[in-house]
Amino acid sequence: MLRITGHLISIYTSGDFKREDGEVVKGKTKLQLLTKVPLKNGGTKNELIDLSIPLEKVAKYKGKENTDVEVDVAIVGKATFYGI
Repeated sequence: MLRITGHLISIYTSGDFKREDGEVVKGKTKLQLLTKVPLKNGGTKNELIDLSIPLEKVAKYKGKENTDVEVDVAIVGKATFYGI
């Protein structure tokens, strides 16, 4: 299992959108996290990440804005990993 740790900035729902076939897809609930990404030179940079979460997980993060949180994540699509 993978876990992302970051500072929870906000929780929001993205806008609905239409597929090519005309079907309307409801927007997803997302966490906006400020993360620290290690650099090869030993430094770090801040990166803003938007993570989609299932509706049943929203209560777990509600009220935790402006605090550090850990989020269990899954990989969707191809990912590149670099050992640190």
